[in-house]
Amino acid sequence: MLQPARIDDHDHPEAITTLWSLREDVRVETAEDGDAVELHGRWSDLRVRHPEPGLVETLRRMSLGPVSLDNVTPGDADGTRGSWQRALLRLQDLVVRSIAFADSGQVLLSAVPLAHAARFAPEPPPENIPLKLSRFAVLRRDGDLFQLESPLSLHRVLLHRPEAQWVVAALGRPVSAAKAGDGIPLAGAVVREILGYLIGTGMVLVAQNSDGDFDEDQDPALRTWSAHDMLFHTRSVMGRDDGDYGATFAHAAHVKPQPAVKSPPRGPVVRLPRPELDELLGRDPSFTSVLEGRRSVREYGASGLSLRTLGEFLYRTARVRSTGTAGEGETAYPASDRPYPSGGAAYDLELYLTVRDCPELPAGIHYYDPRDHCLVLVNEDPAAAGELSAGAMAAAALSGPPPVLITLTSRFQRLSWKYSGLAYALVLKHVGALIQTFYLVGSAMGLAGCAVCSEDITVGAGALGLDWRSESPVGSFVIGSPPAERERCRAHHLGDRLPANGADWPERSAVR
Repeated sequence: MLQPARIDDHDHPEAITTLWSLREDVRVETAEDGDAVELHGRWSDLRVRHPEPGLVETLRRMSLGPVSLDNVTPGDADGTRGSWQRALLRLQDLVVRSIAFADSGQVLLSAVPLAHAARFAPEPPPENIPLKLSRFAVLRRDGDLFQLESPLSLHRVLLHRPEAQWVVAALGRPVSAAKAGDGIPLAGAVVREILGYLIGTGMVLVAQNSDGDFDEDQDPALRTWSAHDMLFHTRSVMGRDDGDYGATFAHAAHVKPQPAVKSPPRGPVVRLPRPELDELLGRDPSFTSVLEGRRSVREYGASGLSLRTLGEFLYRTARVRSTGTAGEGETAYPASDRPYPSGGAAYDLELYLTVRDCPELPAGIHYYDPRDHCLVLVNEDPAAAGELSAGAMAAAALSGPPPVLITLTSRFQRLSWKYSGLAYALVLKHVGALIQTFYLVGSAMGLAGCAVCSEDITVGAGALGLDWRSESPVGSFVIGSPPAERERCRAHHLGDRLPANGADWPERSAVR
């Protein structure tokens, strides 16, 4: 059997050099009196007083790209190189560390700091202790480069050359540093340099012992996190990422904002009754009684929802109260006001109702037009409605098909046009705000409601006639008439009052 080629150091004598550069967003300025140099970065402004001769010029060169300290401190007879390196280590949250082939100058990989707290030092790998890639490390393409990122690391690793990618590929399973280069046309010393940078950034783990026990696999704080969930969490908040964040209007120059209210689809229209708000104020229960009485109800009465009741529910929770413009100048965009809160008055959420038991409405899937307060029939196929209803029954443990299933979708571009970093996190916050509004209004009206915590976006987008990349299901809610009092008491063990403590709730209603 043929064995993978082994490239020995004497057969492939590449030499590695260490390069230093500043992050691309760092600006270098010299104080007017020449007694200090200032570095202005994304998260900090630093002032170095009494810089040594030549250090200012080195920092300027580093702002243009990677440099070797060997080239800026020739000979190093006076120990300048060491003192400059110590100065750069004090600035390491702004400094990019790279390694390159000494002969060609081609950069292999770079460690880019992502936060003010970032600290980095290469860690030479032990020879006979297993190494492996962290399960949280994600490899993806960005521009012309592959990059490694991890929610557990305060660095991003840029893989400039295929040789660095080959080493990463060898770490999918535990392997020693001595074996990591098997079959890779690189000298062992080069492989070890690459491994040292990957270990130093936390992308690669070193086992506790030769048996291959890794801290990451045994850490109780990490055991229940998936890589996707933790990466989403750290990339949608500040502190562990250098991406743009907040209202950046990154797409305003080349993409028009979507309208504040979606144009309704074509189809048969049913006008919904509008309640009198003054009348509601007179008959609604107190807010505290509504809040304390709110709970999920998974069984429904024999009588369906009337059109009047459904119209009142939608009017009180999701109608457009007014429209206008938010922002100014090139970043102005159409906005609206509705009963629930939304970041930037963007209101990305849309409502689709799968109606099974509303005698005055045809069965099928209807779009709710929040501006004209009407329903538009978009799909009357019983199979499509049945598939959505069956999914809700399974996800929420309902006792039967829901009378009315409200599917929430998001027009994602309404948020991503304005916001960077937190756009999808805002979608989920909006879903929570609207579902709580559904719960409270439903409780005030004496209706039975229940949130549905999972959606099949392939089934949902197909049934609603949507391109899931532009608009997709992100939440659901079931609404119906309450069961008979005896059945409601049996289902929730409530009797005539709320339970005195959480222990009195049945297991099924542990999440209420």
